[in-house]
Order: sequence, then structure tokens, then C-alpha cells
Amino acid sequence: MTSLALKSHGPRAGIEDLLLTVFSVAFFLASWLVANVDIGGAVNWVSSLFVVLLALPSYYYLLRWAGTKRTALILAIFGVFPLVVEAIGISTGVPYGGFYYTELMGFRVFGLVPWSVAFAFSPLILGSMALASQLTRRALVAIPFSALLLVAADLILDPAAVVLQIWVWLEPGPYYGIPLTNYTGWFMTATLGSALLHMTLAESWQEAPMIDPRVASSLMLSLAFWTGFSLWTSPPLVIPAAVGLLMMTFTAHFILRRPAPHRLQMAADGRTVSD
Repeated sequence: MTSLALKSHGPRAGIEDLLLTVFSVAFFLASWLVANVDIGGAVNWVSSLFVVLLALPSYYYLLRWAGTKRTALILAIFGVFPLVVEAIGISTGVPYGGFYYTELMGFRVFGLVPWSVAFAFSPLILGSMALASQLTRRALVAIPFSALLLVAADLILDPAAVVLQIWVWLEPGPYYGIPLTNYTGWFMTATLGSALLHMTLAESWQEAPMIDPRVASSLMLSLAFWTGFSLWTSPPLVIPAAVGLLMMTFTAHFILRRPAPHRLQMAADGRTVSD
């Protein structure tokens, strides 16, 4: 089989790493504006545009690693998946607890879920599975570990969303107004999402493919932004900021100190293989 390994440590990779570092710092600093400046009526389209743009680095590296067809399938699955899960959650309170989205994110699918949620979940699940695959190739370990990483990410994202009133909990809980059911529900959703992604990518159920860690670039940018917001907002969100700094360090380690990744290929019998 002809090698299609992506060269990770050449000039192009160095430029890409520099850009990710610069943008991560820029997002961290720019979050001060969100924490301290009211943008008024522009908040709807700005918030939605931000979500879409933030997803693009992850999509780009997924396309380079997995190819067009596999990328299109993954984006279709994880565009629909969060819309359905959150619509059920808002309608029934399961699995997260009772909550609803405010008007800040614009048009809502089914009258319940902002359309931009279709672009918000996929970079997170792609990033968490990319990181998990750097630590283990055992699917039964990688999938729950990916879910735990997403729970850790939500320890950062959800308090910021509550402060900004992007969504509102009907029965506030002990963690910055967030009920603990949110995190048990998020672990369940993240486990299911990680398993779906694994089944889409893997040759066998037992072995997880080693995903190019740069697929976690959007997760890195999101962590930088919301960690910065947690520090700049008043009063500061101390626990989310601390978790965010740890997650940023963890994510940056695997992105910037990566081995040469390999593209997914399709064998003659239709199996997924990594060259």
C-alpha cells in the first residue's frame, strides 16, 4: 500500500503549529471583550458565526486525515446527533435536567435548539477522541476516556454559558448554578457520541484508530476562549479557569508533540485501515 503519511514536522507543520498557538493566545485575550463589552443586538449573529468558524480547523484536519467521504459522513452524523439529543433533553429534561435556550443564539430548530448546535458538538467529540487515541488504542478504554474529557470540557463551557445566559436551568444546581444531572447526562451523551465516531472510523470494535491530534485544534481554541472568559468575567469562575488551564496544557501537548499521522484508507474489501 502506498504510504500517504502526512509530514508533521516540515515547514508547513511548523507554520500551522505557530498559527494555532497565536490564535489560541488571541482567543484567550479576545474573551475579555465578551466578558466586559455589551455588543447589543449583534449578539445573535456574532454568537452563531463564532460557533461555525470555531469548528473549521477541526473539519480541515479531519478532511486531510480521513478523506472527503468519511468526513462528510461524520459531519452529517454529528450535525444531526446533538440537535436530536438536545431537543429531547429540552422537551423531557432527560438526560441533563430541565433547561432551555434563550434567544441569544438565534433561530432554533424544532423551536427548541439553536441551529449552530449542529456545528458546536462535532469539534468537541472529534477533539476528545483524537486525544484519547493518543493514549490508548483499546476502544473500550478510549471511548469512556473521551467521554471524561468532554465532561471536563463542559466544566469550563457550561458555567460561562450560564453567566452569558445562553441557556437557563429550570432547577439550578451546586456547580455555578448547574445541576449535577447535567454532567451525568453529558457523560452518557459523550459516551454514545464517542462510540458512534469510533464505529464510523475504526476497522474493528476492539481497536481505536490513532486520529491526527490536530483534529483537536478547534477544541484547543474553544478551551482557550472559555478559559480566558472564566478569568476575565466578574467574579472570576475559578474552578472552570483552573480546569481550563489544565485542559489547554494537556491538549497542546499532544497537538504540538505529535508523531507523523497517517491518513485513513479503504482496503479492497471495504475495511478501514491506517497506512
